[in-house]
Amino acid sequence: MLVRAGFYSGVLGAWLRRRGGSFHVLMYHHVTDRPEPFFPHVTRKVFARQMEFVRKHFRVTELGRLAELVKNGEPIPPRVLALTFDDEYEDFYRNAFPLLREYRIPATVFITTGCVDTGGIPWTDELGFLFRETGKSGLKLSRAEGGEVFSWTEESSRLSEFRRVKALLKNVFEDERRELFEQVRRQLAVTEKNPSRILGRSEIREMAAAGIDFGAHTVNHPILTRVPPRIAREEIEGSKRDLEEILGREVEGFCYPNGEAGDFDEVIEGMVRHVGFQYACSTIDGVNAAAADPYALKRTWTSEPSLPLFAARLFRNR
Repeated sequence: MLVRAGFYSGVLGAWLRRRGGSFHVLMYHHVTDRPEPFFPHVTRKVFARQMEFVRKHFRVTELGRLAELVKNGEPIPPRVLALTFDDEYEDFYRNAFPLLREYRIPATVFITTGCVDTGGIPWTDELGFLFRETGKSGLKLSRAEGGEVFSWTEESSRLSEFRRVKALLKNVFEDERRELFEQVRRQLAVTEKNPSRILGRSEIREMAAAGIDFGAHTVNHPILTRVPPRIAREEIEGSKRDLEEILGREVEGFCYPNGEAGDFDEVIEGMVRHVGFQYACSTIDGVNAAAADPYALKRTWTSEPSLPLFAARLFRNR
């Protein structure tokens, strides 16, 4: 109630107009036509309202420019932020890009290059699809240290069990993750094909020509601390090479898959820096000051459908 009162009274907007010294990097995934609880998303309607708010109260700036200020130790101007989109879903092209182009709002899209024009999608998205569509009410995953049972009887418990399975698969090494995922696929027995689609080369090039920036997000979307260092290096280097071939220009930005504190480390950061990236984004929640690590930029989740609560997230200064 206090947040809503501050938002609708204009107090929050007045505070934002005076603020400086740090910046948010907003993080989006899907921009959907309707609510999709099994996927990280905002609806097109919610996204439009957020962009109206952002355009009114902030100067949306290219992420590369803000990262350059951080690298050079320069002051952060007041009321700046950047927009990012992970995993290059087709619904970005359909639902977000037209609005960004109309409002002349810059954004950066992070590309998993192995999914471009191959029909592939990140496994996290496929997992959400399987749980959403299955007619089953449970599954059992077999592991070396014993089995794990998941069961649900209604939609709310199905969603909570999906999150448990997703968390488990994120916290094992990649070889075991693939084996467990195949167990999930077999047991949930979904015969329909996932309609989600990743952006193709022609769409990427069209949007790049219209001013959308693109960064790399590995080739196959593994969590980089869950694979051997050699594979991590190939994923980082390969995604830069692939995306530069698509765009015909140098790619400066990188985004760590999953991107939480245990999903990258100093060794991974060193690889990202060594292959020539100028900055990298995590999914660690928070804002970035002039002293931030440009290879571990924090971001702000945007999936809150309430506009006052979305605005309240931008009220934070740490």
